[in-house]
Amino acid sequence: MFKYRVKMNFKKQFILLAIIFFSAAYVFAGAVITEFRAEAGYNKVELKWVVSSESNLKGYNVYRSFDGVNFVKLGYIAVNQQSGEKTYKYTDRSVFKPEGRTFYYKIEFVNSDDTKTEYEKVVETSPEISSARHTWGSIKAMFR
Repeated sequence: MFKYRVKMNFKKQFILLAIIFFSAAYVFAGAVITEFRAEAGYNKVELKWVVSSESNLKGYNVYRSFDGVNFVKLGYIAVNQQSGEKTYKYTDRSVFKPEGRTFYYKIEFVNSDDTKTEYEKVVETSPEISSARHTWGSIKAMFR
């Protein structure tokens, strides 16, 4: 059997792999996020993420969890069409659970072809909740 072997030096192999890696990252990656955080407020949590570049992206889905494992979709943020660095914000005003509870958040990229890619970082916070909201949350829970 005939065997064909291509010899390349290390520098050429490295350059070739770098080109393949960055090309794939540009085509498949939805965004490059430089910052993602959750800021606890009074009866709310504000999520903020900063994006240095976006490619083939339609928007972002925002998710919340009480255990860090089971997430529920809260909303959708469409892509800002401006060029350059962008800052996105989402405010979760549906925090009715008892104080001291930790809320976990994550975002997901929605690509132009409607495929979705989960961003690997999960942020967490514990907001302050007024007693009126706490009571209303308890009442709502009784009728579920």
